[in-house]
Amino acid sequence: MVNSTSDKKLNRSGNRRGMSLNSHKNIVKAQEVLRGNNHAKKDYSITRIQRGMLPLPCPYAQGKTWAEWLAERGMALAAENAAYYRELLDRLEGKVTQPIGGEGGEPIKTEIIVSSETAKNITNAILSGKRT
Repeated sequence: MVNSTSDKKLNRSGNRRGMSLNSHKNIVKAQEVLRGNNHAKKDYSITRIQRGMLPLPCPYAQGKTWAEWLAERGMALAAENAAYYRELLDRLEGKVTQPIGGEGGEPIKTEIIVSSETAKNITNAILSGKRT
């Protein structure tokens, strides 16, 4: 038999209680592991460490800080590669945003269909800025 109880794994008490991944015991255990394993703490922040290194002397260029060397290196790479150039422009001038609009730059038209007079009143109140 495929589904007999003898083929299924049992816990040490001889039943299947607590063996589901969704059981309360397993969910609590997973939450404890996640709380204790948080690598986003400030002590492990790569960005924080890198920002702290920017004013330090750079070992690759005598007499320059990391910030100066990285700025020069970024400019040199931008001159050689279009992808670096695009990244440099995005960082210096900000990314170009696409305007949000309908056809021909017109505002986007939205149609709201309601099924009752009460829904119509609530919708009109929300659109006019009234709190419901």
